[in-house]
Amino acid sequence: MKLSRRRFVFASALVIFVILSVIIVKFFLSSSAAPRRLKTGVSAKDSSIAPAQSELEIIKKAVKEKKYLETETLLKEFLKAKHSKEEKYEARFTLGYVYLSLGRNRLALREFELVSYASPPHKRSPDATYMAAVMWEQKFSDREKSRKYYDKYVRVWPQGRLARRALKKLERN
Repeated sequence: MKLSRRRFVFASALVIFVILSVIIVKFFLSSSAAPRRLKTGVSAKDSSIAPAQSELEIIKKAVKEKKYLETETLLKEFLKAKHSKEEKYEARFTLGYVYLSLGRNRLALREFELVSYASPPHKRSPDATYMAAVMWEQKFSDREKSRKYYDKYVRVWPQGRLARRALKKLERN
């Protein structure tokens, strides 16, 4: 009789744990009870784009708090859902940063390269191109591939904020 009672208590505790976990995850993913106002003055309920922006804002906040494992999962789920190209490239760039922070260099490089070759170029494409160049140079010791990305940066974004650095790297190699 004691064994079945223990199983009942264990099963009950497990069910409660799962329910609380689901509630916490839903709370974390929801932007808030009240709709947020965007810079445009449109509330989250008024716009189909606003919830995605709110999700990305929440994910970026978690990245700033260095919750990399949680944000990796959230970003992967975000990329599976239906979002605009702009939002997906932003999520991919952030995922690259998360992978880099977790020491998963190959995965980080892949994400940065995807954003680098975005068509049309995304606002994060210059930074992603530079990051790909740095990673090829420092993490993988491949000067030829790093040179390719530095060259791309200088050609495509000659007025970019990292253009001087990229040019110096090209001159040294």
